[in-house]
Order: sequence, then C-alpha cells, then structure tokens
Amino acid sequence: ESKVIVDKCLELGINFFDTAEGYKNSESVLGRALLGRRQDAVIATKYGFREGPTTPPYSAQDIEQAVAKSLRNLQTDYVDILQIHYPSFIKDANETIAELERLRAVGKIRYYGLSNFGPKNIRDFLDAGGKPVVNQIGYNLLWRSPELGIIPECIKNGISVLAYSPLQQGLLTGKFKKLSDVPEGRRRGKLFSKDSQICEEAGVEMSKAALAWILQQDGLDVVISGASSAQQVVENSRIITLDSDVVRKLSEVTEPLKKKIGPTLDQWSAVDRCE
Repeated sequence: ESKVIVDKCLELGINFFDTAEGYKNSESVLGRALLGRRQDAVIATKYGFREGPTTPPYSAQDIEQAVAKSLRNLQTDYVDILQIHYPSFIKDANETIAELERLRAVGKIRYYGLSNFGPKNIRDFLDAGGKPVVNQIGYNLLWRSPELGIIPECIKNGISVLAYSPLQQGLLTGKFKKLSDVPEGRRRGKLFSKDSQICEEAGVEMSKAALAWILQQDGLDVVISGASSAQQVVENSRIITLDSDVVRKLSEVTEPLKKKIGPTLDQWSAVDRCE
C-alpha cells in the first residue's frame, strides 16, 4: 500500500516526502517505495528520538551515525534536507553546525534545517553560524501559536516554514459532522461549530479549507499532509484557493483560541521543549 501511495504522489506531481529516524520504520518503507526513482523525489528526514522522547543531545559522532543509518534505510546516497527534530537534540551548537556543514560538503545532505524551533532557538542557531533553510512546525487553524513569534522570525531570516499536523489530528478533516462525534479529549466546541458553518456557507469541504487557509498565510511554503491510501492522496492534492472573505472569517473565529493558548510552542508535551 505504501508503494501505491508513493506512486500516486509522483503521478500527481507531489515529490516532497518528509520522514524521520524517530518515525519507526518510515524511512525504510519510503526507501523501498522510491527504489529506482530517487531522482524524482525530494526527501527530508530528521535526526532525534533515537531512544524516544528521552533521547539525549547529539554529538557530531551521533549525527554522523544517524545520517548513515538514515541513508541505509532510505537506500540513497544523500538526503535533500536534514532537520534537527527538536532543539533539545543539540549538544553544542557550534559542533552541530560544523558537522552539518561537513555532511553537506561531502554530499550526504544537500541542505539542513530545523523542526519545532522557537524564536529564541532560531536566533541562537543563527548566531552560532547556522544556515537553516526550513523550520518545520505544527500549525493549523486550531493551533496558531507560531504566529506569535516563530513565523515572523522565520520570515525575517528567510527560513521557509513547513506546516505539519494541518488538520489537527483529524479535527479539521470534515469527518466529524457534529460536536458530539468528536472525541471528548479533542473538542473545541464553539470553534468546531463555527468553522464548520463558515465552510458550509462557502460551499467548501472543511479539510480543503483548512489546507488552503494555511497556504494563504504569509511565510508558509509547504503543508505536510499524511495519507493512508491513494485516494486520500488524490483528495489532498485538490488544493483550492479560498475567497479572501472566507480566510478572514476563519481567522477571526480562531483568533480568541490563539490568544488563549498564547506563545506556547509545544502542543505535544507538558513541558515546552521550544523557546
């Protein structure tokens, strides 16, 4: 099934694939699916989470070993973008950057970037001489905290923003027709109803509106959307352009939640790993 999904992506002109050493056997699956077609794909992977959330910071040797393993898994000689999965995986910024630059010089990576880095993390990395091309962050209609610092910092420094979790764990897929259908732990009562109503009045599916809204925000270059079937790939590829009035309404409805959440950057951990 994975190969069928990748086949459909390439057929539709989707050539950017994001993975990580911490995503179980994802790299190996992608490597097998792309066998013989490496030149048709742009592969981004990450190092970190080798031993789960408690993985200690990486030394230069750790980074070298992680990349070597990723290359074996992906069955390739190079990755297009190597990302640091979280700032906590940096042992010493100067050592990290020196190793990333070495890997780039020998052709094992083409570019390097960041993932889940907050404004201060970005500034510290740049001050140490780093030249990241991307910062991958969680961002969607229901999680807009990055607008309070991360996205402006990236725009200021010419760093492309890649948005993951664009549908907030399924809440914005449109599969939940009413609030009572939403798992209790993921409910955003009034927001869910209002977002749904705006999309219905505009005559667009919620999932397509959610993806389009992200791409119509300043500084956003890529939306990383998962798919468990070839049909989902087809659906996700049908990107629309929202009327500016719809974009405004969706932003206005979710603005109070953004303010309530505030500058919290890490929605996956009780202890913020970004700053």
